[in-house]
Amino acid sequence: MSFTYENQGNNTYLVYKIGASDNVDTMSLGMITNNKIDGIVPTLFTQSDTDRFIKYNISAKVSAKEFLSGVVNKKRLLGVFISVLKAIKSTEEYMIDARSLLIDLEHIYVDVSKCDAMLVCLPLVRQNESVNIPMFFKQIMFSTQFDQNENCDYVAQIINYLNSTPVFSVDAFEKLLMDIDADNLNIAASKAVVGQQKPVQPQSQSQSQQPKPMQPAMNQLKNAQVQTNMPSQGKMQSQRETQSANNVVQPNQVNFAVPNMNPQNQNRINNNVQMGTNISGTYVETTSEKQMSMFGLLTHYSKENKQIYERQKAQRKAQKEAEKNGVAMPGQNVKASNASFAIPGQPPQQRPQPAQAQPQNVMPQQPQQQFAQPQRQFTQSNQPQSQFAQPQPMPQAQQKPVQQVQPQPVQNQNTNTGMTGNPSVPPQILENMTKAGNFGETTVLGVGSEAGETTVLGASQAQIIKPYLLRIKNNERIELNKPVFRIGKERSYVDYFVSDNTAVSRSHANIINKDNEFYIVDTNSTNHTYVNGSMIQSNVETKIEHGTKIRLANEDFEFFMY
Repeated sequence: MSFTYENQGNNTYLVYKIGASDNVDTMSLGMITNNKIDGIVPTLFTQSDTDRFIKYNISAKVSAKEFLSGVVNKKRLLGVFISVLKAIKSTEEYMIDARSLLIDLEHIYVDVSKCDAMLVCLPLVRQNESVNIPMFFKQIMFSTQFDQNENCDYVAQIINYLNSTPVFSVDAFEKLLMDIDADNLNIAASKAVVGQQKPVQPQSQSQSQQPKPMQPAMNQLKNAQVQTNMPSQGKMQSQRETQSANNVVQPNQVNFAVPNMNPQNQNRINNNVQMGTNISGTYVETTSEKQMSMFGLLTHYSKENKQIYERQKAQRKAQKEAEKNGVAMPGQNVKASNASFAIPGQPPQQRPQPAQAQPQNVMPQQPQQQFAQPQRQFTQSNQPQSQFAQPQPMPQAQQKPVQQVQPQPVQNQNTNTGMTGNPSVPPQILENMTKAGNFGETTVLGVGSEAGETTVLGASQAQIIKPYLLRIKNNERIELNKPVFRIGKERSYVDYFVSDNTAVSRSHANIINKDNEFYIVDTNSTNHTYVNGSMIQSNVETKIEHGTKIRLANEDFEFFMY
């Protein structure tokens, strides 16, 4: 059987040309052409000379194969199944041979808004040909992807009935589907009723038993807490007067207030002070002798105070010299910053400690004016070993230009500092880097790398295909992100909903992606689809390219691939 599509005005027809060998059932043909039968597509019979045609009006309808593709909910499935059963029952009522019905998804047409289906009745005499109706429903059940957001118990009920019934009954199966549909309607109605119900107001007798509002209770609780924790103004003033009369501040007693300090941290601070160290790690005197400053000596001059001042002055001076030379004095701590030093490219080295600590009052014979680095050997691959002595300042006029550095493999790289244990910089360059006044130089790493190379993008990378439609009316960009993208004004069915144009059909057209080649198909729309100004035939794939102009009824779009 060969069918073609024909557009006449606003109607779309499925056309069958009666062949010379076809035996037409004239009674069935008269029934379907002269009556509006429930579940049967409206049919016309035309003849031109010797050519005879049977035309089926399928305007604004899509095939059941397309309708049940993708995710299918209960409403769609039950609408198709119940419509097929009604069409079968109608053939018995109008004395039409049931074998005339084309029970296949490609020749069943559905209204996407109502989910009602219609079957094509081809009135030809067929011998020894029958349709297995239960197998038709089973194939749909096993090949359909159902919506998991709703209760899918109905799927098991339908499959169990089709498998367990030895003799298929149209009436029994229709009753099962109607019961499932009624349960769905009852659930929806109950939800609507519950949503419309108003809360029941309590009677006046039980109003005294109702709990008080939460907000006043919370206010009362807050007021109680304020009254409990905060004394009155007169009470606070009397407490301050009592404390000022009883507490006498000693001359050497100083109270320090630490803001936002919890008891645990306060105890830690007290313990550190008692042990002779403060939070920063430096030494704090634990002796009871008071500190004597120059101002205190001048205001309270005495022989005893002068001796205390001179002794403390000598101790402070000896402490500074000891910290400078890295010598620990008895009862004092050396600063952590003097404990070690670092040379570029080497791990931190400990300062050499003397065997015995110097006395407090003994000053170093020759204070060091400049820090001398201990000698270290730097080993470089393919370079002779060299030693570093104390750096000497070089006059600026004698400084030589920095030689070009050849790239060398970097070894033992430290991820924290970026330095290496075996640097690839020549000793002369490294020596110039360590001299005074030359610490701002920057060493360029990886000079020989392919930093200037440019990667050439291929055609697939340069133009990534991202197809979309541009709606000319409002410059809206519509991403075509599905293999079959549906356009129309039925919100529950299409992928792009046209809400402000009544000329567009409920399911107007589909855009199909086949291996990055795109086609548009008019799905039996009322006002048709136009490509570059020419109307296309319904249900026929028409190829579109970058920049193609598309019109759906009177709505203009433009197709772009990137």
